[in-house]
Amino acid sequence: MDLQLNDRTCLITGASQGIGKGTARVMAAEGCRIAILARREALLDELADEIAETGATRPQVIDEDITEESAPERIRDRVYDALGGLDVLVNCAGGSRPIPWDAPDDTWHEGMTLNFEAPRRLTQQFIPKMREHEFGRIINLTGTSEPGAVNIAISATAAAHAWAKGLSRVLAADGITVNCLAPGHIKSEQILNKVHPDPIERQAFVEANIPVGYLGEPEDMACLIAFLASDQAAYMTGQTLLADGGVCATALSHMPG
Repeated sequence: MDLQLNDRTCLITGASQGIGKGTARVMAAEGCRIAILARREALLDELADEIAETGATRPQVIDEDITEESAPERIRDRVYDALGGLDVLVNCAGGSRPIPWDAPDDTWHEGMTLNFEAPRRLTQQFIPKMREHEFGRIINLTGTSEPGAVNIAISATAAAHAWAKGLSRVLAADGITVNCLAPGHIKSEQILNKVHPDPIERQAFVEANIPVGYLGEPEDMACLIAFLASDQAAYMTGQTLLADGGVCATALSHMPG
């Protein structure tokens, strides 16, 4: 299937590692002109060089911390200067924040800012021009909103899902879709170094919990993102798609009305 993404413009946050990095590779291979954003400029430069070596257009590197108060405006201006506009926004930046139940307010503020407020504020910077052009794709990498314990990222995910659903209804008539993609255990810096650093424990977890029998690759998510970014996904909006290798054992159904 030709996704017809050639020469579309795309910004990917959290692109120095994991799903963001895999998404940059896939979107560039599909012909998008992309900007990659994260705090670690050296890693972004390595990725940009790698993509350029494939014959694709070298991505624009944007080294910014999206949690800074003035970052959304700066990022918008840098993206427009480099790409001339923006068709696709992929909000990948974020991170798990397990905490004790009585964690202080500043801990909550940091986690909610990273995982909800920053991507929300960044998204709002690009919506006006998307509406003018009557096209836009907003894709949010979120996660589970079923808490096993207190984790700020899970609370932020619940907020993100509700926000994205509401936003999708407001923007649908403008040709803009808003979707969330909730990944399972993907090979990333967070999973390999923090959640499951011990290879033996990691394999035991996979065998006990993931029916497909392996950790997902970043490109498994990136291919879904590319589809959501395409014209072929124009009728899909306001959705939260779970891609977890079969971990979730609950069948959910929804009937309108």
